[in-house]
Amino acid sequence: MTDPAGTPPKNGLRLVQHVSPTQQVREQLLAAIESGEFAAGSLLPSERVLCATFGVSRVSVREAIAGLEAMGLVSVQHGRGAFVRDRVATRYAGPFGKYLELHRDELIELLKVRGALDELTAEEAALHATAEGLSKVAEACRRFNEAAQEVPPDLGRLAELDLAFHVSIAEATGGALLPKLLRELHGLLDESRRVTLGLPGQPQRSAQQHQAIADAILDGDAPAARQAANRHVAAIRTRVQRVIAGEDNDSTP
Repeated sequence: MTDPAGTPPKNGLRLVQHVSPTQQVREQLLAAIESGEFAAGSLLPSERVLCATFGVSRVSVREAIAGLEAMGLVSVQHGRGAFVRDRVATRYAGPFGKYLELHRDELIELLKVRGALDELTAEEAALHATAEGLSKVAEACRRFNEAAQEVPPDLGRLAELDLAFHVSIAEATGGALLPKLLRELHGLLDESRRVTLGLPGQPQRSAQQHQAIADAILDGDAPAARQAANRHVAAIRTRVQRVIAGEDNDSTP
């Protein structure tokens, strides 16, 4: 983009980039899979057919299919072709399945970091919280527990109350850095928090685990608080991993 004199503008704008053939092929195949045109277990058209259909090179088709394979959407079998996988989204329709397919590795890594930070904040709160800080932890725990019993659950409100509970613990430590770090980390997990709480029975499980953390903090039992925080995040991480692997069959309401 240039001004009338032919000089590029200084406002940070850049030339519009053309979408690559590979990306266009990948997006069309993804849409066809999502719509059910290619059902789980079905074989995608051959490379030759896809090249003719899209009017692109074999390289573009192969790169597009490789991208779908990396997302866990297809399984490429040498000599046979690309088969549509029975994906997470077929078990957990909607945003959770799609989110996991796109962010599985990042989510597991963030949950590991969150676990370490939550352990530290729970321990520090048990050791250093004031009476006011303990009162806020107890109140945040109570509010989440009440919301977790609602049917159907309000996932947006649950996510906000979940964050409020963990932030109340960080603030109870009396420091400034831990609350800041916790807010930033949980901000990265905002979308995953909503969809994770949408899993069957998860709000009630989280409520029980929150209560265990709060009880230990209120008792001033630092080792128990750290252990309860570890169990909470580890349980979430394990369940997410089981869902990714297609092993979570829990339909508990």
